[in-house]
Amino acid sequence: MGDPIYIIKDAPNRGKGMFATRDIKRGECVIAESPLLYARNNSSMTGNTAAVEALSKKNKKYFYALHNARADEGIPQDFGIIKTNALPLGPGATDGAVYRIISRINHSCAPNVTYSWNSRTKKEYVYAIKDIPEGAEILTSYLLPFMTRAERQEGLQTFRFTCRCEICDVDSSEEYDTIVKRIKQCSDLIMSYVITNPRKSIGLVREALALIDKIGGNGKTSYYHDAYQICAMYSNFTLAKEWADLQLESCRIEEGEEGVTYARFLAYSRNPKSHPQAGYCRFVDLTGA
Repeated sequence: MGDPIYIIKDAPNRGKGMFATRDIKRGECVIAESPLLYARNNSSMTGNTAAVEALSKKNKKYFYALHNARADEGIPQDFGIIKTNALPLGPGATDGAVYRIISRINHSCAPNVTYSWNSRTKKEYVYAIKDIPEGAEILTSYLLPFMTRAERQEGLQTFRFTCRCEICDVDSSEEYDTIVKRIKQCSDLIMSYVITNPRKSIGLVREALALIDKIGGNGKTSYYHDAYQICAMYSNFTLAKEWADLQLESCRIEEGEEGVTYARFLAYSRNPKSHPQAGYCRFVDLTGA
């Protein structure tokens, strides 16, 4: 990847942080990093103390330099560092990994990067989801998308801090909360109408996407995928191709072309009929839904 496009340095009121050393374009890979340490079932100390002990002297120095949000809670230092810094090895995974560099990236509820684990390359990838100007701090979200202010503040107690980003500002949070609540309602309803009213499902996808645009525009891939699946299922392959192209580009921005999901979405884009449920139902015109 050439010279690093970031630097790790002091971040005001955040300890250490990652900052851009040049302008970074949306969709650009910031870093791809192998784990410093694997944390098996990172909610437990079982096996993890041995993993820390097995580190080289140099890597132990990197590990113990990471922040420990649990330092005043009387738990072992190793466990505190792992709980503070480990990232899951993919969505829903109980096993995680700690990184020398990526674990330095601080949180924002309005992030400019996202991270993803690649099980094929055994690396964590960080991609810019916004243009990042030179000198700006590179920030990710430690939370799931589309959470209300109260839900986010509760979730961040795992890391023992209160977020004060622009989205968490009390004066602006009410409108944001209303939008994310409706996005989640749309998400819950999309698949419930697939059999009885697929046009309604597509309409809900479009509504959710429009709402997402109002709060930054990130987190669209799953909605594009829902729309693609519905159109393919109802043999509307021209429209399915349009949605497949959108999900492919969204996936590229968030995970890069190295991502495990990208290859699957690329196949759908090249041939919308390749989905296992393609053509399952008779044709329904979903244009304009």
